[in-house]
Amino acid sequence: MTTTATRTDHPPIYESLVEELGDVLTETREVAERIQRETREALDWREPGARQPRPE
Repeated sequence: MTTTATRTDHPPIYESLVEELGDVLTETREVAERIQRETREALDWREPGARQPRPE
């Protein structure tokens, strides 16, 4: 038996849940990334006034 499902394919119930409740996984990922950025900035132990290049 072969399957053509990919990582981006979701069961039909997933799409209806996203419509009903919003995309909780994407929102959670975005919040986690923002918190990581804020934490890196808050825990910056370099000398005062030293600048760090921003990773893109």
